[in-house]
Amino acid sequence: MTDKLKILIVDDEDSLRLSLASILELEGYEVKTAEDGYKAIELAKKEEFNILFSDIRMPGITGNETFKEIKKIKPDIIGVMMTAYALNDLITDALNTGAFACLSKPFEIETVLSTIKDITSRPFAVVIDKDANIDQKFLNSLKNCGLNVASSEIDLAKVSFMFKHKPDILIVTVHSEEEEKQTLDILKKLKEKFGKIPKTIIIEKEQNPSFVDEAEKFGTINFFKAPINIKQVFEILGQINRKQNIALVNMDSEDFEPINKALAEEGFHLLSYADCNKLYEELNNSFFDVALINVKIDTNIADFHDKLQQQMPNIGSIYLLNDDKNLESVKQKGCFYLNKPFEIESVMNLINKILGK
Repeated sequence: MTDKLKILIVDDEDSLRLSLASILELEGYEVKTAEDGYKAIELAKKEEFNILFSDIRMPGITGNETFKEIKKIKPDIIGVMMTAYALNDLITDALNTGAFACLSKPFEIETVLSTIKDITSRPFAVVIDKDANIDQKFLNSLKNCGLNVASSEIDLAKVSFMFKHKPDILIVTVHSEEEEKQTLDILKKLKEKFGKIPKTIIIEKEQNPSFVDEAEKFGTINFFKAPINIKQVFEILGQINRKQNIALVNMDSEDFEPINKALAEEGFHLLSYADCNKLYEELNNSFFDVALINVKIDTNIADFHDKLQQQMPNIGSIYLLNDDKNLESVKQKGCFYLNKPFEIESVMNLINKILGK
């Protein structure tokens, strides 16, 4: 993000739009407002913005449609939706389009400020492909794993935003010799502008040795054959300049609110799953540093742990045990575990041990 964030607020409710703008300006942000989506799109054509706050339900053009149009103009803009209604379909559509979050009205200003802080603390990833409709599932997986994500066609003019704000990671899919040339042009300009290129992944069906040699002149390049998965991205990104991802399994009850809050305050990126099967379903689309698992009575720890380790060998697992039923299993497997009740500090200590802190 730039030193002084530029924020665009779009809402047909005058009082909210103007009061939110005033508060954010007092916090040091540069703010512009628009009372409808059409005016917001026109502003985006003329000015640079880092973050968009938009009401979902507006007359004329919805917040989701506004966000989609502005993303075409400013691929790196981060969208935050706002709504006073239980519009589940529209909220899901916004998140699938790449919105960072959806805030329920009325909200506390601290919620807005913490959302902005969360946005600015995340690594910035740019995904480039010739297809304007880049695989949305892959983009959403990157976002869900804690990255800010921009996508673009492989065109030097369309990726010009990168030369104002260098990404932490660059992922480029190359399909032809012409795209190899365009990729080299992008790497050259990044090197000239910033002195070094970001952590870069280039994906090709078949590697061209001469292209590999030319690309590596600009710095370290990671080459993969298509398709690439999320785990490979995070292995390259490492832990530097990113939040650690923690999977919370069966921890959505009120009993776990204090530990969830403590983990969020420590800066971890949290992903919640209702049960072990839901976690399994996401293993190919997500990357976790730690899994914190509230063990259900009928859970077979040995089988679960083996399956988890097979699919994600480097994950650190902590099992929260209700009784002694699974105690022998976790000891035999060498797992981290805590017996209930436990202190929050004990969880933090185990997580920091796993992460090598």
